[in-house]
Amino acid sequence: MISMLFVAAMITGLLAGVVAGLFGVGGGIIIVPALLFLFAHYEVNPEVIMHLAVGTSLATIVVTNISATLNHHRRGGVDWKHVIQFTPGILLGAWLGAQVAATMNGALLRLLFGCFEVAVGLQMLRGKKGGGAETSVIPGFFNPALGLVIGTISSLFGIGGGTLAVPVLNLLRGLPMIKAVGSASAMGFFLACSGALGYIQSGWGHANLPAGAFGFVLPSAFFGIVCGTLLTTPVGVRLAHTLPQSLLKRGFGVFLVLVGIRLIIK
Repeated sequence: MISMLFVAAMITGLLAGVVAGLFGVGGGIIIVPALLFLFAHYEVNPEVIMHLAVGTSLATIVVTNISATLNHHRRGGVDWKHVIQFTPGILLGAWLGAQVAATMNGALLRLLFGCFEVAVGLQMLRGKKGGGAETSVIPGFFNPALGLVIGTISSLFGIGGGTLAVPVLNLLRGLPMIKAVGSASAMGFFLACSGALGYIQSGWGHANLPAGAFGFVLPSAFFGIVCGTLLTTPVGVRLAHTLPQSLLKRGFGVFLVLVGIRLIIK
């Protein structure tokens, strides 16, 4: 079981790595649905299946986003000023999200996750172009509060933060799309560190966990996904810096809508 789970998780990681580098989302929007399917196949207790998928996803994003951030930084794609301003709120929000998720019903958490993905995807499809001029529609002192919202929601759903941070940076803070993607990758590293620790702590000693689980993180799935993402994340980053920004933005929106619908109708 463990060996087959590792192989399946690695295949998931290969796809998630491209998505992480391309869209700055950490790969969680691929990893969480894939882990739900894999864990159900291996008969993980339904009461903890969503929590385990979310916690494991966040743990993998810690590693994935290091690779993505370094690759974006080398190409000048990270706005470190915004990363620093958002990070305090992100760290607090990620820990809070893990505590809230531990008290929620798994089916409800999955439904909310699907609705969230569709809403953000539609917003990206409707939003104005994130062009070259960096014009913000809100004052900069709101950045820590925005980080708190991004951290809480992202940790709740096991995503790297880019799903929210990219639209916020592009639509509200006025960053060009490629800068928004690179900066979201950097923010996602700090978010995933705090969120993963929160899921380990909140799931520690839970009666319904499968053998070998480390709180709400399953090591066999974690290592498989990480092996895949490390191979393909640089590919996604290269694509992000090659594709037109308008195409990148539309692709991001369509992708979120499709994944969200799949989770809602499951």
